[in-house]
Amino acid sequence: MIGLVTYSLVGSNSTPASGGNTYEAASSSLVKDVTQIPESVFNTVGVTSSVVPVTPPAATTGQPPLTFTNSTGTALPGYFYLGAEYCPFCAAERWAVTAAISRFGTLSGLGVTTSSSTDVYPNTPSFTFAKLTFSSQYFVFKGVEQYTNIPLTNGQAGYTPLQSLNKQEATLAKKYDTAEFVPGASAGSIPFMDIGNQFLTAGASFSPSILTGLSSQQIASGLSDPANPATQAIVATANYITASICKVTNGQPGNVCTSKGVQTAAKAMKISF
Repeated sequence: MIGLVTYSLVGSNSTPASGGNTYEAASSSLVKDVTQIPESVFNTVGVTSSVVPVTPPAATTGQPPLTFTNSTGTALPGYFYLGAEYCPFCAAERWAVTAAISRFGTLSGLGVTTSSSTDVYPNTPSFTFAKLTFSSQYFVFKGVEQYTNIPLTNGQAGYTPLQSLNKQEATLAKKYDTAEFVPGASAGSIPFMDIGNQFLTAGASFSPSILTGLSSQQIASGLSDPANPATQAIVATANYITASICKVTNGQPGNVCTSKGVQTAAKAMKISF
């Protein structure tokens, strides 16, 4: 993982509560732009990012498959995301995650937020997964935002708690969010992502600098232009994530996993499905 985008989780030791008081739903037009990126854009971009480098997920070997149970009690491949709303690197990554998972199912409850105003890359526009629900026949997505972007009061360092990890999620983060499994990562880096225990990300796949000075609407509207630098970083990352998901779903759905952009990412990652 590129050192520039490695970021460790900080916050309060207080017990987090589920949900947040500052949740704002993403507009329908914003959701449409990020979840309905034209296939031609995915195929044209492939893994090309002309301004900032993009790092693919790290592959693991010999690990037990990660599965989550869906609402009907069926065990499916699991995709776990851990982040925080204050984190600018999480803010950048969520654009790609949202674009990628929307190719496999339907999401609702997507919120909008910005990273901390006092951190590096202040006020990076993004989504929040705090109230996200995702329905897919191919895998189960679980997202946890441990902290808001609201600083603690009374001189305390960190941010207000938002969501807590369950036992399984905490075990995944403790074991895999380390340099042992993600070369160059610091333990506890966020965003942390585990796709089926086969592909891991600890830290952002690209620098949030590419989003500096842009609004959510500007980023979203640019997603139809494969020459747009921000679009290239987001879509290249989304293709890498999609290829990783396709590996754990055994190449399903075929129309997504056999698409040119995803196959380009798979070739770069030296995987097949």
